[in-house]
Amino acid sequence: MEDDAFSQKFTQMMDARGLYLGPKLARNVDFSSFHHVLDIAGASGIYACCLVAAYRHLTATVFERAPVDRVAQKCIAKRGYTKRVAVAQGDMFTAPFPHGCDVHLFSNVLHDWDVLAVKSLLRKSYTALPDGGMILIHDAHLNRQKTGPLPVAAHSVFLMAVTEGKYYSISEIEIFLKEAGFSVVKYRKNALEHSIITARKVSR
Repeated sequence: MEDDAFSQKFTQMMDARGLYLGPKLARNVDFSSFHHVLDIAGASGIYACCLVAAYRHLTATVFERAPVDRVAQKCIAKRGYTKRVAVAQGDMFTAPFPHGCDVHLFSNVLHDWDVLAVKSLLRKSYTALPDGGMILIHDAHLNRQKTGPLPVAAHSVFLMAVTEGKYYSISEIEIFLKEAGFSVVKYRKNALEHSIITARKVSR
C-alpha cells in the first residue's frame, strides 16, 4: 500500500464493494445520537461518505496512511463530500487517533492483523473515545462455534496465507471488546457475508 499505483488500484477495488455495503451499514446501525465518525484505515472513505449521506447531521474523518490518504481525498472530493468528510494522515498503530470523534469504525480492517494487534487497536479505541462513544466493527465473521459460514472460513485460510490475520469469530470479537473495556456489545447481520458488531464505552 506504500506504492501509489498499487494503493490506487487496491483502494478502487475496495471502493466498489463499499458502494454496496456502505448504505446497508448506514441502515443497520442507528447513528442519530452521534456526531462524528472516525473511519480508521478507511481506504477511499466510501463508508464515511455513505454514513454522512444517510445522516445529514453527521461528519466524518478518514484516518489513513500515505499514500492512501491522497487517494481518499480524491475519492471524497469526487463524491462531493469534502465539507463533511475530512482526511487525517497517520498510522493507526503508532499515531494518536484524532480527537472529537464519538464513533470509531473499523470496516474490513481487523482481519488483516493478528490477535495482539487487534487487541491493541481496540484498547486504543477505548482510550480515545469519549464516554458514551461507540465502536463499530464491520467485517466478515465466523459464527460463535467456528463451524462456518463456509465462504468466510475458506477466505480466512487465504488471509492466513497472505496476511498476519484471519476472520475472527463473533465470540472472539465480543471477548476482545470486553477485555478492552467496552460494554453493551451487540451483533447484527449486514449484507453478503458481512456482519456488524458494536459496543459502547460506558464509564463505571
